[in-house]
Amino acid sequence: MKTQCPNCKARFNTNDASVGKQAKCPKCAKPFTIEPFIETPLAVENPVKIAQPVVPPAKSPEPVVPPVKIAAPAEPPTPVAPPVKSPAPIAPAVKSPMPVETPIKKLTTEDASKAPNFMLGVNPQDKPGGLPVSAVEAVSKAGLSKVLFVYCWMGVRIIAGILGALGLMLATQKGYRSTVIAVFAAADIFLICSVAIEYALFYKMWAAIKDGQSSISPAKAVGFLFIPVFNIYWALLMVTGFAEDYNSFILRRAIKTKDLPMALFLIYAFAFMLSETVLTMPMLCVFALLRRIYSAFIDYTVAAWVLLAFLLAAGIAHFVTYILFAFKTCNAVNALPERKSR
Repeated sequence: MKTQCPNCKARFNTNDASVGKQAKCPKCAKPFTIEPFIETPLAVENPVKIAQPVVPPAKSPEPVVPPVKIAAPAEPPTPVAPPVKSPAPIAPAVKSPMPVETPIKKLTTEDASKAPNFMLGVNPQDKPGGLPVSAVEAVSKAGLSKVLFVYCWMGVRIIAGILGALGLMLATQKGYRSTVIAVFAAADIFLICSVAIEYALFYKMWAAIKDGQSSISPAKAVGFLFIPVFNIYWALLMVTGFAEDYNSFILRRAIKTKDLPMALFLIYAFAFMLSETVLTMPMLCVFALLRRIYSAFIDYTVAAWVLLAFLLAAGIAHFVTYILFAFKTCNAVNALPERKSR
């Protein structure tokens, strides 16, 4: 079915189910309601004006003077016939020119990214195999680098862990306070860098499946992690929600690739929340805890070592599950069809 933008008169192909829906024109970017386009012959721009002959007004007959009665009878006057009007000439029929059909503009990949799904003939409820090629080409790809989100994160996190362990050892052995502060400050810098890389991955992965039907926007996915207390629940919802939305995305677009394992994302979400709560936040506030760290290892030696072992286990669990999570996410996003950047 053809439809036409009432603003710029551009014509497009669409399906019958889109009639009555609102759309934004890919050419002029103005909204309009989709209606079937019926081709009609164009009106004659300069119609030929046929000069009508000027018919002179008919002269009324002169009044007849009645004869004067005389002795001899006079002959009756001859009646005057009324003038006959000549019929107006019939103008020849003007042939209307053949309708000029405006060539239909073929939607490009860039136009497909601006048009809504129903303008491309895409029904979000369609099953795999029924989508046109243009719908698959319109999928945005945000390539994720394993070098940055996996290997670089591993190196930064390991350095932060080594510096944190060194600072803890110096604190328990009554090392110089300036040295302890310097070591912990360096550990915090590397820790913040690792957190920034991790949050950047969250943003990128949600941006890769942003098509107007994802449950969480990229900015919302990262922004809600800065809300105290609520971020514990949000991390679980956001990480597992991505696996679910990604699987729905590839099903909706009929993309042949593997689904993301929900179990792995759930385990990583718990490890991430635990590490953020008992390891990352205390490490960022370590300067306010220096005296308590020292007294804990003196007065509560066993409890302090048990707590340290728990923190180490939480950090290792987060470290291992993040690597698996990052590998799976990078492979999944990089498997999406590529589209030229605007």
